[in-house]
Order: sequence, then C-alpha cells, then structure tokens
Amino acid sequence: MSDCGRLAGGSALRVLRTAAGLTIDDLAKRSGVSPRTIGGIERGRIRRPHEGTLAALAEALRLGPDDGTRLRAAVRIEPAATGLPRLTPCFTGRDDDLDWLADAVARHRVIELAGLPGIGKSALAAQAAARLSGDFPDGVRFVGLTGSPAPHPAALARELARSLGVDVPGDDAFAVAAWRRLLDERRLLLVFDDAADAVRLAPLLPDRGASVAVVTTSGRLRLPLGRARRVLTPLPAPDAELALYRMIGPAVPDAGAAELAQHCHGLPLALRTVANRVRTRHAWSIERLRAQLDRPGRQLAALTAGDLSVGAALDRGYRQLPESLRAAVRALAAPVPPAAAVADLDGCGWIARDHGVNPILYAFAVARAGGARATVPLTAA
Repeated sequence: MSDCGRLAGGSALRVLRTAAGLTIDDLAKRSGVSPRTIGGIERGRIRRPHEGTLAALAEALRLGPDDGTRLRAAVRIEPAATGLPRLTPCFTGRDDDLDWLADAVARHRVIELAGLPGIGKSALAAQAAARLSGDFPDGVRFVGLTGSPAPHPAALARELARSLGVDVPGDDAFAVAAWRRLLDERRLLLVFDDAADAVRLAPLLPDRGASVAVVTTSGRLRLPLGRARRVLTPLPAPDAELALYRMIGPAVPDAGAAELAQHCHGLPLALRTVANRVRTRHAWSIERLRAQLDRPGRQLAALTAGDLSVGAALDRGYRQLPESLRAAVRALAAPVPPAAAVADLDGCGWIARDHGVNPILYAFAVARAGGARATVPLTAA
C-alpha cells in the first residue's frame, strides 16, 4: 500500500479499487456510497470527501488502519465539519427540549424551533446539534440567516455545496438542483438559524434521504407538512437562577442572583446580558442594576451589554413580522383595558372562533401558566 501514500487526490482510491478487482458499482454496493460520489472522488470533482464516506470505502476495500490513514492523507481528507458556532457557556436546563429534539431528529426530516427573540433557540439548536453530530457521518452545517436582505436560495446552495467540497457551476436553478442531489446522497444535520422566509428556505430542505434540518424562527414558517414544531418557553425560575449563578460565580449572593434572575423573566439572552454587566462593571452594585431593572421604560436599556442586547433582538424579530402581526404585538403591549385589548386582537385576526389559538398566544399562555410543554399542534391557526 506504499503506492497509496504517494498518490494525490482520487487516484489513490482508483488504484485501490482496481487492485481489489472492483468496478465503481461493485464498490458502491459494498460500501453504501453512491457510484456518483465514488466517481466524483476519483475524478477530483469532490476534493474533500467526508470522514464517514472514506471510512465506509476503507472498510469495503478491507484496508487496515495504516492503509486507511494513508488513503485519507492521499485525498487530503478533512474531518466532517460541524460549522457550529461556539456553544453557549454555562448552558443550563432545557432537558425536556433536548430530549424532544433528539426524538424529533430520529423521526422527521424537518424540525422547526420557534419562540420569542432571546428565548435561546440558537443556543438550543447548536447544543442539540453538537450532541447529535455523531449520528451524522457527513457532518453538521450551521447556516445563520440573520440579516437583510435574506440570502438567495441559490447562493446558499452553492455555499453549502462548497462546504462539502463540491463547486457548483451553472445557473441558479442548476445550483439548487445540484445541492438537492448532494443532500440526497448524504446524511447531514443542517441548522438554519433565524429563518424568516419559508419560500426561500424550502428548496434547501431535505424531503427524502437521511439528512435532517432544524430551523429556528421567531415567527411561524409555512414549512412542509409532516415536520415537527416546538415553541420554546422561558426557563423555569430554578433553571434561570442556576444559569445566572453559573455565569457570575460566587461574587453575588444566592439571594441577589435569584432576584436578578427574576427580573429576566426566564429569557436566556437577558440572563447573559445581566451576567455580563455584573462581571465587567465592578463599580456597579447589585442594587444599582436592580434599580435600573425596576424602572419602567428603562428595562431594555439595562439589558444591554456590549453586543448583547435584548432590545435589539426584539426589534429584529419585530421587523421580520408581517404588518398584521406587528399590529397584534402593539395591541398586546398597549396599556389599555383588557376588553379593548381583546377587541384589538380580534381586529387583527388573532382570535379565530373556528381555527383554534394562534401559536404565539398559545406559547404566551403556556408560559404564564407555568406549563412545561409548548409543542404546538399543527392544526393551530
């Protein structure tokens, strides 16, 4: 097998395959890797085949550990990328949500995580993806969709294909079709974070094969039927207090941490912001920060520290909503009597006698009632 160590690119695989007396179709049947992928590696079109693919080929060729290592080196293998952002330090709680996600990933191709801005959707999705990455031999890809204008599906398709070592030429329709073929051949876990437009996202999602997509959103996406959907609620008080204590350490008494956590209403972004202020502004007393959080109209200003801002997250989520939902948010926030607020919501179409409860109102009701579950049925309005 010394020849393999001197060969570059897909030539090493071709030499090994022909030495074993196998055609591309023979090797495909033995390894479970598609003939198109094997041919792409041998011709150099797939320049960075993934670890799971190479492991399957090495096993099918009955290579020993040393020969398998030489094959990986010969084709300049890079480990299956995670593409995940740095995981949130001191991640606390969400055990039920993580269990639900693990089950949903095993049963569905598309999973939607919805909830208020700052509720921790991105952190939960990244945490779950890191834990489940071993089940996806072709890797994990995390795609941030925050920003304006939203990226075009073809641009995302080309970017995702490049992350798999494949350059996609041709027009936009060809790029999307090529991505879908690549997706069908692999077992990938995709995380699309902060999605606002289901029409743009839909062409990139798996609808067959073994790949899975997790989509986070602050609204309600019209994703394909058959997906799983969960609306996240704020952290319960014990988890919120523990998370804040872990972030700020013993410098603040337990009672002080509990009181600050109460002001954050279980919103993970608010907890991180408060922890940042406590850690970086040593001249500030806990009483001073608490006083700011107590002042009507000043809470959002107090919940800003560096690039962490609850107000900015809420504003970004608000701007992504259609005007009818913006009007409903304004009605919910207005200091008016309950009867008038209900009338305003009815005028926005948020109270439907025949179609159930809007999922955002559902999540709000669950949170206020202290419920542990917020899995919205797909029949909700």
